[in-house]
Parts: sequence; C-alpha cells; structure tokens
Amino acid sequence: MVTEATVAEGGQLPARTVSFTAVGVRKYYPGVKALDGIDLEGYAGEVIAICGANGAGKSTFAKLLAGVDTPTDGEIRVTGYPHPVRNAAEAEQAGVLMMHQEPLIIDDFTVGENVWLYKLRMGRDIRPWATKPDSNSAETHEVLRNVGLGHLRTDQLARDLGPGQRQMLSLSRAAVTKHKILILDETTASTSEEHFGDIVDLVRQEKAAGTTILFVSHRLNEVFAMSDRIVVLRNGTLVDVVNAAETNPDEVTSMMIGQALKALDRPTPVDTSDQAPVISVRDLWGGSANGVSFDVRPGEILGLYGLVGSGRSSVARTITGQKRAASGTITVHGEQVHLNSPGQALGKRIAYLTEDRRLEGFVKDFDNGQNMSLAILPKWAKGGVVNATREKIRVNELITEFQVKGGPRTYTRTLSGGNQQKVVVAKWLETDPDFIVLDEPTKGIDVGARANIYAIIHALAARGKGVLVVSSEAEELLSLCHRILVMRNGAIVEEFDPEHADTDDLIRTALSHQD
Repeated sequence: MVTEATVAEGGQLPARTVSFTAVGVRKYYPGVKALDGIDLEGYAGEVIAICGANGAGKSTFAKLLAGVDTPTDGEIRVTGYPHPVRNAAEAEQAGVLMMHQEPLIIDDFTVGENVWLYKLRMGRDIRPWATKPDSNSAETHEVLRNVGLGHLRTDQLARDLGPGQRQMLSLSRAAVTKHKILILDETTASTSEEHFGDIVDLVRQEKAAGTTILFVSHRLNEVFAMSDRIVVLRNGTLVDVVNAAETNPDEVTSMMIGQALKALDRPTPVDTSDQAPVISVRDLWGGSANGVSFDVRPGEILGLYGLVGSGRSSVARTITGQKRAASGTITVHGEQVHLNSPGQALGKRIAYLTEDRRLEGFVKDFDNGQNMSLAILPKWAKGGVVNATREKIRVNELITEFQVKGGPRTYTRTLSGGNQQKVVVAKWLETDPDFIVLDEPTKGIDVGARANIYAIIHALAARGKGVLVVSSEAEELLSLCHRILVMRNGAIVEEFDPEHADTDDLIRTALSHQD
C-alpha cells in the first residue's frame, strides 16, 4: 500500500499536509455492508481517485466525507475542524465541497443564479469578502467561460440546459465557494469529451491552490489522466492504494473486480445490404436535428456520435416518440409511421433507453420487480388483474439473467448506477423490441457492468435486432458498432467504419467537419 503521496509525473509533493483522515470507517445499511474498516489519509494538493465496481462503496465513502451520511463506526476528521464530521453543515464549515453525479440545478433559476446558488442559500455569504452576488456580473461570465459555458446567457432559465451543461454549471460553483476538499462524485458521467478538458483545467487549478480532490469515477482513462493516487475498493473493503504512475488500467481493473476483465471482441462484421431496414429515417427535423437520414438493418449496431448540442439526443428521442418530429419520415419494416408518443413507438416494437435513468428510467418509489415489469404488465394481466405469480417468477429470472444486485423487493433507487441500468435495460428488453435506441447506455457504470451491457447489445444484434447506440464516448462506439455516424450542428456530417477509424477521427469531425 502506498503511504507517500506523489504527483502524476512520479515526483514527490514538496510538502505533505494532511487534509483529512478516515480511521476504521464502517457503514452498514439493512442487509448491506457498504464499507468495512476503511483507513485513508488525504493530502493537500493531490488528486485521489476512488475506484471500484458497482456497490464497492465509492459513493458511500464520498458521502461520509461530505457529511451527507454518518459512519456506523469509525470517524472522519478534516484537518483544522475540532471534531469528526457528523453532518453536511459541519462538513461545509470544515471546508468540504461535494459535486454529485446528479447535479443540483434549480430549473426555475437562471444560469447566473445557479452559479451563486450556495450563496443564496439561507442568505449566508460563501466568501467573507463577498457582499451580494450579481448573477450577471463580469465574474459570473468568467466563471462560466472557465467551464466551457461562456456561450450561455446568464439570464436564461436552467431548465433549457442539457445533462452535460447542467453538470458543468454545477461545477462552476467551485470557483465561488470556499473549500479545501473538493469531491467529484461521477461528475464526468453526464459530460461529453469536449467538456473533459474543462474539468481537467479546473482540477489543475484546484490542485495548484492546495485543494485535495477526491475523484470518484468508473472511467479509468480519466482516472489516469488526472490522479496522483488511486484507491481501490471492492465489496466495501479497501483493496489497495497505489500511485497512478506505478500501475496501469488492467491492474486496477483486476483489483476492482477480483479478476482480469476479458477483452471485448469487436462485433462480427455483417453484410445487411440485401435486407430491408428495420427502420428508415429520411430528412428528419425536430429539436436540434436538421434533415437527418439513415437506415438501421437487422443485426446491425449503428453508433451515433456527437458533442453536446450536436442533435444526437434529439434524433434518439424523436424516432422513439419522446418528441414530435417537425417534418421528415420514419419508416418501420416498410410502413411509414407517425410516432407521437413512447406508447406508439412501443406498439411498433421500438424501445428507448433514456440517458437519464434516474429521472426517466425507473420509478423511484418502485422496487426492482415493479420497475422491471412496468412496460409489460398487460402480458401478465387477465381482465385487468395481473397474475402476480407469473410476474414474480419472470422478475426473479430477469434478476438472475442480468445479474442485478438486490432482490425483487429492493427499491431500485437504492442500487448502484450499474445495477439501476441493468434494471432499466431488462425492463425494455422484456418488451422484445425489433429496434432499440440506447442513449448513453454505460453512463456512470463501472468496467464490469459495461462489459455486461456490451454483451447484451451484441446478443441483441445476433438475434437480428436493429440497435442504435447514442454516445459521447468515441472509444466506446469504435469498439461496439458496425458503423458510426457523426453529428455536428444537428446534421450527420460523416460516416465511419470502425475498422478504419480512431477516436481522433471522430472527435475532429464532430468539432469541425471539413468538406
């Protein structure tokens, strides 16, 4: 186990000032041992990555440090604070600032007001020298520019922002909030690659100012790009703490899941040119989509790549009835259709996996069984009465098949991100769609769960289903798809064969397409 903090380049930090200390930290929930005896120190001016599979205890530790929850046993002390942190108010006073995976954004506040949200709270000043926040000040504009949102008007309502923009808006508060420990809990999960550079710049600035950054992430490429030390958790226990410069992603993955992760084979090339498309889209306009056309044939995995605002999600939502098309045609199995609702799309055997599973993917007050069976209750009903026995048997089969942690009566909202995603995937696949759209299907889930999702997608294609994968991760699409379409400014600008393309090709095309 590493006991000396080092910078990513391998050099020693000039001074090791302890910022927080966790001793014997345990956290138990009913039937779940979330953390079991964690000992860890953080140092000023370093980036500590917390890695682990779903349910390993990563977010639990972050919440304990931020005072969102309290340890069952053990304690966490922040240097300079007189006693262990016991709640969120004390953590705030001690200088702990946490950025959650699901950003706290007030939809009816303006962009500028959301930047200064914590200052508005309870009328309390964030910074002793500040008086009254001006949501349209030069400082507000500068803060937004530093997180890649300089193009936004400070007086526009936050409800109009996309997931990535909402996350970056939340991150902007770090510039106007006093803190010495910054926790980033899966904050890159809903941002695209174009904003990752802004996050890296923010982390570098925080580190140079002596802040301790706790970075919880499933994305190992980002972990190695930013971190000095990597803390690996598995099943609530601390496996090891390693210098990022002295290990590699394969070793970290092995520590996370207990075994080396088998490399995912690329999908078998398919020749579908002689088959009729499952779906044909022609000159589609709607939302941010401008004249989009494409086909998806049986057994084909088509990727749709683009940056924030490119129109990729507008396409996904329009062809699945989430939004109405302004014009254009959608043809399913040779029949032109008008999809004005998700129910109409489902009637044509089209399913949609949303990019925001917490908001749209499942019902928060439902358990796993209720959420998994939600889309197909008529299948088990007779005379309006659901056959509970048949439902229970099938739900248990799905939980086993998709390796969901927790039983049918476990509330889905209590599961880790990867297990929540498995519940949502199981729900829609149980409808037996001919065409399924997966919008950011691996957002916020670990490498092991990703492999499971990829295997499911491959199996769908092998069964002759048409699959559209919408993603902001170029590397994911290159390893998963038969073809990739790149969008920019609402239009498809180029098509790539993954066998003859790399991430640089996709990103450059998305940023600036050249005819």
